[in-house]
Amino acid sequence: MTDTSLQPGRLVATFVLLALGVAGLIAGPQSGASPRGAAGTQPTAPPRSTSSPPLFNDWPTDKPPEAVVVLSGQMYGYLQPCGCRRPQLGGLERRANFIRGLRDRGWPVTALDLGDVLPVAGVVPEQAILKYGTTMAALREMGYSVVGVGRAELSNGLYRVLAEYALKKEQPPYTLAGNVGGKSGDDRITSRDSAFPGPGSRPLVGSGEVVSVGKIRLGVVGAVGASVRKAVEPLSRIGFTGQKESLAAAVKEFATRPDKPDVLILLYQGTAAEAREVVASRPEFHVILCLSPDPEAPEKPETVTRPDGGKTLVVRVGQKGQYVGAIGVHRGPGGLDLRYQLVPLGEEYVTPGTEDEARRVNPVLPFLDQYAATVRDRSLLAKFPQSAHPAQVRQPTLSYVGSDRCASCHAAEYDAWKVTQHARAMDALEKVAKRPEARNHDGECVVCHTVGLAYKTGYRDELTTPNLKHVGCEACHGPGSGHAADPKNPALLALQSMWRPNSGDRLPPVAEFGRLAGLAADDREAALSPTSKRAVASVGRLCAGCHDRDNDPLFDLVTYWPKVAHLARKK
Repeated sequence: MTDTSLQPGRLVATFVLLALGVAGLIAGPQSGASPRGAAGTQPTAPPRSTSSPPLFNDWPTDKPPEAVVVLSGQMYGYLQPCGCRRPQLGGLERRANFIRGLRDRGWPVTALDLGDVLPVAGVVPEQAILKYGTTMAALREMGYSVVGVGRAELSNGLYRVLAEYALKKEQPPYTLAGNVGGKSGDDRITSRDSAFPGPGSRPLVGSGEVVSVGKIRLGVVGAVGASVRKAVEPLSRIGFTGQKESLAAAVKEFATRPDKPDVLILLYQGTAAEAREVVASRPEFHVILCLSPDPEAPEKPETVTRPDGGKTLVVRVGQKGQYVGAIGVHRGPGGLDLRYQLVPLGEEYVTPGTEDEARRVNPVLPFLDQYAATVRDRSLLAKFPQSAHPAQVRQPTLSYVGSDRCASCHAAEYDAWKVTQHARAMDALEKVAKRPEARNHDGECVVCHTVGLAYKTGYRDELTTPNLKHVGCEACHGPGSGHAADPKNPALLALQSMWRPNSGDRLPPVAEFGRLAGLAADDREAALSPTSKRAVASVGRLCAGCHDRDNDPLFDLVTYWPKVAHLARKK
């Protein structure tokens, strides 16, 4: 994961990586790569937008909004764009700058998060929890009031997650999930208040919260929908009470308060279809923030007509923190008028200036520095799990030997590799990465910059496995001890090309890639023979382990391959 220092309009360094791995500091480990088209030859489309469109064009201009509510959710541990290839969206640094920009306009602002703050299943569980604490502290500095509870929090152990932030001190953002309870030894459901006692006057998990923003009072409620409950209930010590009952109780409590809310918002861990059902039974809610099925966010919310004839906005803001939504609360002759703006967090929201200057003005950057330092100091790289490589499943004695062992028999290929960015991939983490630094100690980054970190006998650290530093031959070909010891053994040789579906499949000559690059996707498919088509698709999927949409949104094997093709294939 290369950081480019992320100054608007300035690319410090780009390191092209065609290796096996996951998506770096920004990434939740569940974000696996997806195939790049039927044959792996189609150019990868970038996110819908890498910069913000003109904002607030349809908001009233005669007077400012009485309140602005920033909405986010489903971050899944994506703290920062990894920086390996620009342009990229998202990150806590950019979100903080966007929110500060709203306040600089003189607008009263608060922010709410749906939940799913940490990865659903962290590669290193301790690191996933650390991401949660880091994010919650950053949200507090941004002025967040409330955060919900999602599948990620429940899957990682809600008690353990809450202990990382809410249990330490009673402070915003407060956690809401009104229909979450405990589960006793005989599987009886205990009340939320008794199951989650807090360090102060309120439970760790609340039902609703009244938030004052300027002259507007928001009534915010949290709930977990049936689809999420079904997914987590068998795996969790957490129980659930009735959703309808918890929502009814929260709405009733708001109605009896002296500071009765002007706008009701539901942070709903459920699908858009489930949110529409809520509108039918609880028409009091003006806004429902619900789950997005993929990273992209709809530009406009769904407007659902309530039984009373009013309108409820059903909002989705995508995943991985690439977008936020903003609700403007305006007061007109007919009452309150809610306007919505989707905001892609593009590079115009990167903090300008030197690294020291950026840290002085952006409250999030010191938290990211501390996160990276803690990952390093706790030696979490050493805890990165290793499993058997597919070749090791077939031949358990295989181990990684390093690229230098390949040079004696494959001198031309070795020399070609030595001049690629692959051969110095870790330099990106050690010498270039900023905001934060020290990512050469973070397994979620290192896995794409070394050989075999995720597999047995693969990279561990620079002292014990220096021969596996950078992205070498075995990153794509797999552990090579067997082939190095017995080069003519056909079975062992076959294990060096497990990406090849059939023994006769071959990539086209490098010159052919230049011709393919000028063709449309459909024409590329037609131009390839069946054997070449299968090889291109298979190699594309292998490369996409690191060159996924998060790390390299413009990845296209046809244009990338000539940069790393072996010299012997350049005929």
